[in-house]
Amino acid sequence: MFWMMLGVFVPILLLGFVFARRQDRITRAMAEMEQPSPETGYVGPHRPGLS
Repeated sequence: MFWMMLGVFVPILLLGFVFARRQDRITRAMAEMEQPSPETGYVGPHRPGLS
């Protein structure tokens, strides 16, 4: 009984772990893309009268 439960739940847990790691990498990459690097400065339209 123990081995049957182990055979069912271990693959499910491993799949969850793999997808959680993948999602974490994607989340970190998106967070890095949102933060501009310090040497970039302001990148956008330079229109007079707008700050």
